[in-house]
Amino acid sequence: MNHPFTPLSEDEIDELEWFLLHEVESDEAMLLDMLDGYLHAIAIGPVTLQPRQWLPKVWGLDSFMPRMKSMDQLNHTLGLILRQFNGIISGLQADPREISPIWCTRTYRGKEYDDAEGWAYGFVEGMKLCWNDWKPMLDTPEGQAWYRPIGLLGEDDFGPDQDELTKTPLRRDKLAQQIPEAVVAIYEYWLPFRQAVYERETAKSMQPKVGRNDPCPCGSGKKFKKCCGLASNLH
Repeated sequence: MNHPFTPLSEDEIDELEWFLLHEVESDEAMLLDMLDGYLHAIAIGPVTLQPRQWLPKVWGLDSFMPRMKSMDQLNHTLGLILRQFNGIISGLQADPREISPIWCTRTYRGKEYDDAEGWAYGFVEGMKLCWNDWKPMLDTPEGQAWYRPIGLLGEDDFGPDQDELTKTPLRRDKLAQQIPEAVVAIYEYWLPFRQAVYERETAKSMQPKVGRNDPCPCGSGKKFKKCCGLASNLH
């Protein structure tokens, strides 16, 4: 059995790509490169999103998971996606940070170029899940510079110079090469905020919960319900 943080093998990546192409009954389902960009945005963004919030968009459906042949297939496919997501996080937490985006390559006039348009589109879709939370970064000059190659490749109407800057395979390749460094910068921008939220939630979960019949934490020796737990004392 694979560990939840075990990276996907090449065969498993091919299997996931085949499933997205042939097993999901929706024309809106993401392709593999879109899914990878989508997962990167969710992994590095300003808020923690649960799978139930982002999985329906993967399938282009309103449901948590698409129709499956069996529970085994459902759990296996879900496991592949979550392992890919966890692998993105593990790479970013490594020292030095690692990012291995999955996107297409195109051959043009005998040369091969990276084509990250699908990946960038998926990233933008991930941002749209909580766009207002992303705005503080996008309102800064640094954030605009980091987002620029992603927006140029992934948005439909990013700006007046978009068509010119993405006109040729070489220009799209140059934008794609800027993305890994931008993703790391974005991850590091949001990291202190995410850690603060995590620590706050952890502190809340560590607060002692006193039962009504437990000794009162004030040290009186009385039961909580007979001391600070009296309705007249609660605040």
